[in-house]
Amino acid sequence: MADAFELVALALPADTAPESLPATVRQFVAECWPGMSRGQLVARARRLALRPSLRACRASAPGEVALFALTLAVGTQIVSLVAHLRRLASRRASARQRKLAAASRPPARDPRQASLF
Repeated sequence: MADAFELVALALPADTAPESLPATVRQFVAECWPGMSRGQLVARARRLALRPSLRACRASAPGEVALFALTLAVGTQIVSLVAHLRRLASRRASARQRKLAAASRPPARDPRQASLF
C-alpha cells in the first residue's frame, strides 16, 4: 500500500521569479491548501491540464516533511515547483493483528436469551 502524504507548502525554486509563472500555474498554486493529499494535488493539476510529475527528492520517515519535485507542463513550457509533503503514519493494522483481535473477543450475546442456557 502506498504511503499517505499531505501538503505542507508549495515553493518556487530559488532561480524562478513568481511573475514568470503562467496564469494556469498561478491558479493551481492559489487553489492548493495545506493538508490536501498527494492524490488531490495531482488530480487538481490534471484538471487544469498541467500534466504533473511528482518525484521524491529524498526519503522521509512517518511524520517528517519530505521534499518533492513537482514538474508541471503548460503547453511547451516546463515549470518546476518544490512541494513539501508530510508523510502520515500508517494507522491501519495488519491483517494478522486484526485477525488476532477479532478471535480473542467473545461473540456478542443477547442478555434476554441467558435463561435458555
